[in-house]
Amino acid sequence: MKKISISNTWIFAIIPIGIFIFVALPQFQNMYESFHKRDLEVQQNAQELDSLQQLTSPTRKDLNNIKRLEITVPIHQLSIDRQRYTYYKTGGMLAVLAFMFIGMFGSSYWAKRKKNSSSNRQIEFSFDDFTTDAIGQHVSWNAVKGSGSNFLSERLRKTAFGYKITSSAYLKFVAWSFLLMGLNYVVWSYIEFFEFSKEPLTFMHGGKLFFISGGPFVLIGIFLLFSFGAKAVLNSQKRKIVVDGEIIPFQQVYALQVLSKFVQGNKSGGYYCYEVNLVTQGGERHNLLNHGDKEYLLSDMVKISRFLKVPVWNNGVS
Repeated sequence: MKKISISNTWIFAIIPIGIFIFVALPQFQNMYESFHKRDLEVQQNAQELDSLQQLTSPTRKDLNNIKRLEITVPIHQLSIDRQRYTYYKTGGMLAVLAFMFIGMFGSSYWAKRKKNSSSNRQIEFSFDDFTTDAIGQHVSWNAVKGSGSNFLSERLRKTAFGYKITSSAYLKFVAWSFLLMGLNYVVWSYIEFFEFSKEPLTFMHGGKLFFISGGPFVLIGIFLLFSFGAKAVLNSQKRKIVVDGEIIPFQQVYALQVLSKFVQGNKSGGYYCYEVNLVTQGGERHNLLNHGDKEYLLSDMVKISRFLKVPVWNNGVS
């Protein structure tokens, strides 16, 4: 009997899909049907009021109905219109959540599939012995970064004149989701204000509306997008490396260093993470890569080593 293997990725995908199909979707359908029913009732009452107002000789009963409908129809119509904006905001939020889920799951699945592809070539690569090197003998093997992720959070990307190291698509989807989630609420809140409010939008009122709607999510999203930008740029035309805002000429690059570290979890346990560091002629180290996917990290390390034409020192990463 063949053993069926189910990866953790698919399990985590099935849970939200199941909750949406069997729990959230029926609830949204009931809410929509209830809203649609109320909307029809308000429209029928508005039509009835219009018909009664056109009567040339209304009865006392007709006059009472006119007075009642003149009060209830505008109130119910305003309630329906405001509730419609609530559904617009909720629908936008669900669309952003779907975008985030599909993007995060899809990018993770694609990266894993690419890594396990049968078309990948086995690359022969030899590490240099740092114990026989004058600088290597004194270089520190402590981690440059105190923390790190346990997944593929950084990637080496090809550019016109070399490479750049940026956050992975997984993290960029997170940042864009925060930004779009906030914009969804901010935009609909401003549209709702201009439609229903009789007061002008002042600077203080506009700022308050921004921060009580989705403004904080917009600011977090912008911050994350800037944070997840290019961490390092390797430019062969200018023969310079820009890493964490510092410019390092190619002639100052001496070697690469790859090491592993154990990152302690918040509660218990932890995980192994890996670093690729650039070592300069003066023995200084600058972090280039820092994440938990060893195969991708070693593959990117080989590309950087061949691009810069420098050796790699390894202390226990295999």
